[in-house]
Amino acid sequence: MDYRLKQGESVPEGTRRMAAEQLDRALEYLGCQDGERDKHVHEARKATKRLRALVRLVRRDLGDEVYALENQCYRAAGQRLSGLRDATVLVETLDRLVESLGKDVPKSRFARVRRWLVERRDLVYGQVDSSNRAVQEAIVALAQARERLEHWNLQRRGWGGIRVGVQRIYARGRRDFAGAYALPSDEAFHDWRKQVKYLWYHAQILEPIWPPVMQTLAKELDQLGELLGQDHDLAVLRTTVMVEFPRAGATATLMALERRIGEVRSRMQGQARLLGERIYLERPREFSRRLRGYWRVWQVEQDGVPANGE
Repeated sequence: MDYRLKQGESVPEGTRRMAAEQLDRALEYLGCQDGERDKHVHEARKATKRLRALVRLVRRDLGDEVYALENQCYRAAGQRLSGLRDATVLVETLDRLVESLGKDVPKSRFARVRRWLVERRDLVYGQVDSSNRAVQEAIVALAQARERLEHWNLQRRGWGGIRVGVQRIYARGRRDFAGAYALPSDEAFHDWRKQVKYLWYHAQILEPIWPPVMQTLAKELDQLGELLGQDHDLAVLRTTVMVEFPRAGATATLMALERRIGEVRSRMQGQARLLGERIYLERPREFSRRLRGYWRVWQVEQDGVPANGE
């Protein structure tokens, strides 16, 4: 599957193709019965995130009503599956934290917390009826979305079909970047992360307009998204353990875990800030204008005739 515009492909054609491929991918994974449910759920959720980025890219041409319908469909499908995946992520997050601490903290320091997280995960996956229902509901919703693709009324064939989407996502990311450091909170960093991920998907879609530049941008956005994703996972781990973990006889362990999480998150947010400064250096209109220039040259390379960009 090729999550990017292809040579000679108009924006409407490419959008429908990519949407169809991601929907088919999600449905294929959700329909698998080979026992690797966590992997299948993870891949299906990634497909719904790509779909949400895609409809944001063409939102202007798609229209507010259709955009709202499709975005809500993909979001709801992802949310239905989130409980299955999130329980596993917490275990992985604790393991990654302990590994990052190295010899400073013995692996046994948070063993009790890890056992509890594993039991919690197994309980979620053990609720077979609930898990199967969530998957089946997601399958039905995404299958219906697949049928709606042919009714998408996309008209703008060139840059005009995606200009507003590109500029809007970059502008929101730039705003949320500033907000996360002006008034830091778990929610603020999570909001910024979502916009970073959308822009990352957009950079992948637009890679062909100038591969070396767009690949570099995508790589930096991927790195930033990973930092913010791990920061978010640590925030969720902290909240989950502090609220749900049995505190009897574990006060010292919980205080140590909270302190270590705070130290690691502080480093990650410092690294994310430097990346954010580079990525969001331009004003949104300047960023959009630069990519439009790449687009126009790409059109000349394909057609041999200067394009009007719209």
